[in-house]
Amino acid sequence: MTKLSRRIFLFTLLLVTGVYLQAQEITAVSVTGLVRTKPYVAEYPLKKFIGRDGMGLDFNEVHAAMVNTGILEPLSIGVEENPDGEGMTLTVHVREKWAFFPFPVFFMDSDGGMSGGGAFMDANAFGLNDKFIVAGIFGTSGIITSLIYQITPERNFPGLNFMGMYGRQNQQDTDQHKKDLRRYNQDTIIGRLGLDYSVTELLKTSVSFSLHRRSIRESEDALRSPEEGVLAGGINPALEIGRSHWDGYLLSQQNAKLDYTFLMVMDDPALHTISLRGNYERSLVPGFKAVVRGGIHYAPASPPILESSASSVGINILPNTFSAQHYAGAVLGLEKYLFKFSQGTLALLATYQAVYSYGPILEHQFDHGVTGAMNFYLSKIAIPALGLGLSYNVAADELTSTFSIGMSF
Repeated sequence: MTKLSRRIFLFTLLLVTGVYLQAQEITAVSVTGLVRTKPYVAEYPLKKFIGRDGMGLDFNEVHAAMVNTGILEPLSIGVEENPDGEGMTLTVHVREKWAFFPFPVFFMDSDGGMSGGGAFMDANAFGLNDKFIVAGIFGTSGIITSLIYQITPERNFPGLNFMGMYGRQNQQDTDQHKKDLRRYNQDTIIGRLGLDYSVTELLKTSVSFSLHRRSIRESEDALRSPEEGVLAGGINPALEIGRSHWDGYLLSQQNAKLDYTFLMVMDDPALHTISLRGNYERSLVPGFKAVVRGGIHYAPASPPILESSASSVGINILPNTFSAQHYAGAVLGLEKYLFKFSQGTLALLATYQAVYSYGPILEHQFDHGVTGAMNFYLSKIAIPALGLGLSYNVAADELTSTFSIGMSF
């Protein structure tokens, strides 16, 4: 073969190889198994894979993208030649989760008080992955009603959410032992309108506008009752970054969110709140992951009626009636996959938690303890997870049962 012939052969080989490699790129996506969900809604989280090498695609990343929709359970994932042209098609066959259901609610507190009610939820309203929930709880401590609607953001189009709440409650703020620090009756009205926008695949911004009306009612057994209520309008910008990974058994998430809230209070100085929360989960081996979480909640000059619980920084070793202005908390834990069956996946989570808090009555406090919980990740119902467990506050020598629903609006 002459030198010229070899050059022609090599050029032809490179040309053919280049066309072949280009043909391996993903140029289209397809989702099958849909019943209620609009096709473009299901295909939206897969658009980021267009242009990637189809033969080297990480199917665990595709699985995580579909699980993150909250309404779709991927059953099979594949790549095939595009029958309509060059390239390959990413195909995902899914099962839609049950998204339209009621929630009965009933619980009893340590003093014998009972509350009951329910909620009605559609986690895939109109097949658009929008969220709608209406709830009402009635009991010896008062009533709470709420209405939420959330429009899920799409590419180059912001999401929209609305929340309205009314409550008439016998409010109890307690210490670590559930001993009352304050006790008073209040009426609460909250309205909120928010926008959120996905800047990139990882970065999301949001802003919400709210109106708060909290008024104090007379009570015969009041304890350290606030002297007056609050009428305020607020603005809350936030910045969030996050991603997730599927290891074949459990979903690991890494995210951080920074919030700032400005409240213009009628006849009083304005209030400022800064909140920062982070979550880092890493799969050590498939089905076994490490969990690191932390948060700061800083609300100087916040009146008692606007104080927060420790859940604002992801801590659950304190009772949900515990109240303070500031928190700084951290969680270290391990989660182990146990087994999977048709209804979902069961996993065991153990954590060590520590939290600093400050409030005008207890002032500086430091609590730490351990928790254990069984988490059930549902595959057929559009609720990410249910958790049931125990927490032990070592500093306070207090044992508390915990229940969680892994859902946010």
